[in-house]
Amino acid sequence: MTLVKDKPLLANPDIVYREEEDGAFLFDPNTGDLKCLNPIGSVIWLLCDGSLSFDQIEHEVSKKYPQIPRETVYQELQSFFQELFDTGYLGYQLSKDSSEP
Repeated sequence: MTLVKDKPLLANPDIVYREEEDGAFLFDPNTGDLKCLNPIGSVIWLLCDGSLSFDQIEHEVSKKYPQIPRETVYQELQSFFQELFDTGYLGYQLSKDSSEP
C-alpha cells in the first residue's frame, strides 16, 4: 500500500499492544506475528489513533525528540509505517462521508 501523508493513520484494532519497561510488543492474534518496538516506536504506535496523519505524527515525533534530525525522523517513519501497512498492523481512518469500503 502506498503511504498517503495527509490521511489519519489508525492502528488495527485487532492488534494487542503490551507496553514494557524498554518498549512494547505488538501481537497479531490472527497470524501469531509478534513485533517488538523500542520506546520511540511505542510512542509512534500510540499516536496512530485515527486522529493524526503521517505529517502530523512526524511533527509530534520531531517535537518530542528534537535531537533527532527531521530528515531522519521522516525516513524512519516512512519505513516503519510501510512495514506496518504491509503486515496489516496499520491502516487509514476513513472519514464518515467516505465512499471507501
